[in-house]
Formats: sequence, C-alpha cells, structure tokens
Amino acid sequence: MPEETATVTDLPLFDRATTVRRGAVEGEWLADVSDDFTIVNGHPNGGYLLALLGRAVLAAGGDPDRHVIGATATYVSAPAVGPATIVTEVLRQGRTASHVRARLVPDDRTSAAAVMMTGALEDADPVWGEVPPPVLPSEAECLASMGDRPPLPGADTPPLVRTLRTAFDPATTGWFRGEPSGRGELRAWLSLADGRPWDPLSLLFAVDALPPATFDVAFTGWVPTLSLTAYIRAVPAPGPLRARFRAA
Repeated sequence: MPEETATVTDLPLFDRATTVRRGAVEGEWLADVSDDFTIVNGHPNGGYLLALLGRAVLAAGGDPDRHVIGATATYVSAPAVGPATIVTEVLRQGRTASHVRARLVPDDRTSAAAVMMTGALEDADPVWGEVPPPVLPSEAECLASMGDRPPLPGADTPPLVRTLRTAFDPATTGWFRGEPSGRGELRAWLSLADGRPWDPLSLLFAVDALPPATFDVAFTGWVPTLSLTAYIRAVPAPGPLRARFRAA
C-alpha cells in the first residue's frame, strides 16, 4: 500500500487513484474514487473499482509479500466520483492463502462488493494451456492503424482513454467504423499512459479495461459491468500487456 505521506501526489496515477487510508474503526478504509478512471456518463470502470477494493484488502491483510490472486465482485450500482469508504472483513487468515471480503460504501450503501483471495506469486515463465496467447501485430503497428478514430462510436472521449494507452489489433477494429465482424473478439496491447509498469494489483484493472467484446457483434452503447471474476496467475512481465476479450 502506498505510504500515507505528503509525497502521495508524486505517485503514478494508478497508485494515487487506489490509495486507501485507515478509517476510524477496525477494517474501515477511506478512499477517493477517481475521475481519471471513469467511462461513459462519469461511471467508474469496473476493473478500477476491483483494484481499489484490492488495495484495501491487501492493507487489511497486512502482509506486503502477498497479492490478490483471485477475486469475485458484484456491482450493485455505479458510485459517484469522490470520497468513499471501504469496509473489509478478514474471513480466513491462512499460511499460504487468506480470504477477505470488501465492500465499497460511498454513501452508506454498498455500491460494489467482492471476496478476494490473497497469496504469494512467483516471478516465473508462463505456462500456457490449450488456448495459446493471441498473436498481434506490434504495438506501433496497432497504434498507427488506429489513426484518429474515436474509441467509442458516437460518444465523447471518456477520461479512461487518456489514462490507458490502448493499441487495437487492426483485425478487430471493424466496430470503429460500424462494421463489426460478428466474431465477438477484441485484441489489443495495453499500457498505462504515464508509463507505470503493470503489477498484480493493476492487472485487476486490466481485466475490464477494454470495451465489451460484444461491440464486435453489435454496438449497443454502454455495457455496465455487473459481475466480474479475475484470477492472477503470476507477476506480469515488463512491457505492455497483450489482451484478448471474447464474447462467448
């Protein structure tokens, strides 16, 4: 957890936006929901909220060597930008894994709730299953192909677009032009715009950082995140993330 000092403003944007402070009672944490991670109509991104809850969970656990390795969240309503309280409850404190419940309570009502598992992660080579990693053109090629096309058809550019650098695979950008392929798949390189490297906590944001894969089937406008489950398998390698979102 970032230290609560006068230098907090010097932290990278993601760390500032997920900073939590101890509240008045045990298990209570104070946070500020950041406008920099909002999408359409000022709604905070679901992955960002998951990472914010994750920060409080790690603070509640008090073990700097642990990371959030599994999380399931339910989003009841979109919280407003600004001060909020996160209430945590340690359900189980284990030697290798612990479980913590967290609730985001902006106005005396639960806006999002999650149960998270924390544990150690190895910095090791990846092990791939039957589904191979997506093959993408280079990040530079993807960025060049995007040109000045808007990230959301018919919508104002949300603050999240300035926070996250997204380079879409040209083969999955038909929806930009109102020509979705029907395959229901988006592929892209993801980087935080200020150059902050990815770590296990920011991966909780990344899992919900692309537009819905349904845009490649039919563009329907804003699609809110109602439920989200994420598993973090390892410490991410340096550089941009290679992401694939699919609609099943």
